[in-house]
Amino acid sequence: MSILTRYFRSTEATAKEMALDDENILQTWQNYLKTVPVKENIIKSLSRNEKFQELLPSLRKLIEADLVDISGEEKLEEEIIKDLEALEHSKKIQRVHRLSLGLKRYETRYQYVFELLRNLHLILANELHLVDKLIKGAKEPEKLITNLAYQLELEQEIIKKIGELKTFHEMFLALIKGEHIIKQMDKKEKLLLKRMQSGISKIFSNEISERITYEWVKSVFNAVEDKIREWEAKGIEEHHEDTELIVVNSQEFVNLVRETIYSLKKRKVSEQMINVFVHIFREWDVGGKGSYV
Repeated sequence: MSILTRYFRSTEATAKEMALDDENILQTWQNYLKTVPVKENIIKSLSRNEKFQELLPSLRKLIEADLVDISGEEKLEEEIIKDLEALEHSKKIQRVHRLSLGLKRYETRYQYVFELLRNLHLILANELHLVDKLIKGAKEPEKLITNLAYQLELEQEIIKKIGELKTFHEMFLALIKGEHIIKQMDKKEKLLLKRMQSGISKIFSNEISERITYEWVKSVFNAVEDKIREWEAKGIEEHHEDTELIVVNSQEFVNLVRETIYSLKKRKVSEQMINVFVHIFREWDVGGKGSYV
């Protein structure tokens, strides 16, 4: 089944590929939650048990929990250690805590849950890679076991954040079943982000951070998709290859950009900043995404 792996490999196609009802999806999630304390006991005992390899097959089964698989994703032991040590563990924990700031804005609740699930998926995949290397006989088992404990701590932090959400189950179902789509940036859209960050920072270096710029661009992408669906529902415009171009070049787009940055910063920004954002976005969108490069 591997719900999270299939979801993040093809977010927008998930609903078509997964023939699961609400009960089965939620049962898979509940079963996963039950594995965490069992998994914690095993991981704690690994460093104290000379025959720790005997515990690894059952640990691996618990980690999969019908949420994630890493088939076809072979990694060298050195690559795994390098990846996990690229960012200090304390900073990873802080990043999980910062995610909760997104919950303050109603319109980003789904994005918040999406990011929590995305991080959970990455953590579970890391745990599987670590266990697989330990099963095969690692050169530095102690280091891998230590990193496994770190990953579990991150996993528990995310579960704690999820537990604070009263409507998590409803949002989880909507995301997994494709009823609510979180649009992700493709390569060309990421080029736009770099261009936007560069263009805005040159003029407004002390007024807006790269993080806010990223959230702004991402939120505008989602808002444009929502506006297209709204126009279709109202019969204002049928969906065709130029619909996005029409939306982006409308006055409503300018208002949308202004409203989006206000929701992020909770205060007005200068019209000059709005105009710069709109100009760069429209320049990028003319003739098709990424046409400026």
